[in-house]
Amino acid sequence: MRTRSLALVVPALILAASACAQEPAAAPKPSPTTAAPSTPVPAPSTPSAAPTPAKPRAKKTTVKATPPRKPVLSGPHTNCGEIQPPPSNGPMAVVAVWKGRANCAQAIQVFQTYYRKSTPKQGSAGIATVNGWLCASNSAAEASTTGRLTSCRKGTATIVADIIP
Repeated sequence: MRTRSLALVVPALILAASACAQEPAAAPKPSPTTAAPSTPVPAPSTPSAAPTPAKPRAKKTTVKATPPRKPVLSGPHTNCGEIQPPPSNGPMAVVAVWKGRANCAQAIQVFQTYYRKSTPKQGSAGIATVNGWLCASNSAAEASTTGRLTSCRKGTATIVADIIP
């Protein structure tokens, strides 16, 4: 008995669903001979059908890419700053451009990297290449006599770390 009633209900549901799925008929378009009403017909106003105000659109901002700045190169005998070479209780050193032209910020970074324990150095002069700069240190006796701890060379430029008296 149950299967017969389902067999009758299923086709009825399909018919009902197809009737709901049909689109409503479009309003007839006025023909050229039919005159449009001279006054617009106001739409019914209901609280739920109130138009929502349009959100203002944000302006698109375009960020122009700025070209990379060229490093400022300092000339011979320019004092770039001070560093504390190891050991930390040792003398302070001034980093300077000795010959040619070099970027002071890069010069300080080269010496800070060179003086790290993790930077591999060769021989008694502690020869190492740091960011393309070939660096070597004087012996303690030579540094106390000349005041020069380390010098680094790249191309025609030489940067130095000298003991501050």
